[in-house]
Amino acid sequence: MFRIVFVVPTGVGASVGGFAGDAGLVTAYLGQIADEILTHPNVVNAAGFNALPPNGLYIEGHALNQFFTEQWGFQKVRSNRIGLVIDRRCEPWLDLIANAVNATAMSTGCQISGYTLTDQAVDLQLYPNDWGYTGEVNNLEQLITAGQRCLNAGADALAVLVWFDVLSDSDNPDYFYGQGVDPIGAMEALISHALVAELKVPVAHSPIFTPQIVSQRLDPRVAAEEIGTTYLPCILMGLSRAPRYVPYAEGDFSLKEIDAVLAPRGACGGLPMLVAAQRQIPLLVVGENQSVLPVSPDSLGWSHDQIFEVANYWEAAGLLTALKQGIDPWLLRRPLPIDFKPF
Repeated sequence: MFRIVFVVPTGVGASVGGFAGDAGLVTAYLGQIADEILTHPNVVNAAGFNALPPNGLYIEGHALNQFFTEQWGFQKVRSNRIGLVIDRRCEPWLDLIANAVNATAMSTGCQISGYTLTDQAVDLQLYPNDWGYTGEVNNLEQLITAGQRCLNAGADALAVLVWFDVLSDSDNPDYFYGQGVDPIGAMEALISHALVAELKVPVAHSPIFTPQIVSQRLDPRVAAEEIGTTYLPCILMGLSRAPRYVPYAEGDFSLKEIDAVLAPRGACGGLPMLVAAQRQIPLLVVGENQSVLPVSPDSLGWSHDQIFEVANYWEAAGLLTALKQGIDPWLLRRPLPIDFKPF
């Protein structure tokens, strides 16, 4: 079994994966080399589309971190019963949400167990920072309590819908033309991380906005967000067979069975990359996938021979092929970087 982890941090303006599921095609491409590819929702979520390949495991970022610290394991399933946690402010749009849910269920066969509204509206605050945006959920307990109600009623995974009225028309308009950071990406990650940490089940978040028709031509990487009226189908498709989170010893595989980790070159500060570098799991950092972060192997002082700097995902695919075959990748380069010497 050749198993890889494909990471693109959320909300950092990654050239590949920083928009609307625009790394989904890369996931499918690399997934043809691997027997299994682990990735997280924002990599493959594209509003009405989800590009997770059949051998892909859809794992929320906090859960992935817990796996790399050997706290949680993953148990693969045929399907999950999905419960919807809906911000009370979305209540006027329940028919719109129901149509998206029913259309997805009828098209894909995903199991929907029901929904619950939060007791009170969710209160969001969004703030710009040096890297893009961050924010706060001032009454997070509303989502946690509603999520627990769904789980008590038999749901295995949670789709969380929060009304996002925190953006003005002037907030980072360059994002729609492929130039900036997703203004709500980091906030969405905060919500899903918190619910996964508290409830220990698969969670994915879908923002809800007032439906509108966009008439201008956008960057192709963003276009998926603007051709429908909700972002809900992609998370339902992902959650439908997301692995469940169990104690590490009960998981279907261990950290020792991860054969490679891939990340953007400047985004190496996350736990999967730090652990891969420490434990000498092959780490492929992709130069073409630029972001606003400057955390590269050089900046972290990494220099061992299991860190591979590749120009793009074409090169990454070739390197993964060598690793899968058990070939020392350095023997495919010239000049040869090896020498026969004592330890």
